[in-house]
Amino acid sequence: WDGFVEDWMNGDVENGQYFDHVASWYSRKDDPDVLFVRFEDLKRDALDVILQISNFLGTEFLSPEHIQNVTELTRFEKMRQTDEQDYGLRFMRWLGVIRRTHVRKGEVGSGRLMFSTKQLAALELEYEKKLKPLGVPRSWVLSD
Repeated sequence: WDGFVEDWMNGDVENGQYFDHVASWYSRKDDPDVLFVRFEDLKRDALDVILQISNFLGTEFLSPEHIQNVTELTRFEKMRQTDEQDYGLRFMRWLGVIRRTHVRKGEVGSGRLMFSTKQLAALELEYEKKLKPLGVPRSWVLSD
């Protein structure tokens, strides 16, 4: 875990340095072709987020069957199963390009418990330096 956190903080992971990644997209938060979808929001009210995505994409009406299908396909268990069975992802993990699965526990806030006090302080510092000046909510990075 400590090695991953170090890599993650240094940007030696798939999408680069997390705080730079969030900052690059947050600067486009008001663009009409950008929609932020957060895991925490999906966990809190998946149906509402599914409808937000539908509206964003210009889908005027989703039938109850479509909504049920999307809800089923985006359940944590289904996403984990898909991640584990995807041959492309399995091959990339075998090559070492991807080090682990993308889907962890499916719980909000469970990752915070894994960070040491020193790691949390480093996260706070990065947030203060890179994201707070942009107006990114602290809760997007550090929950209390």
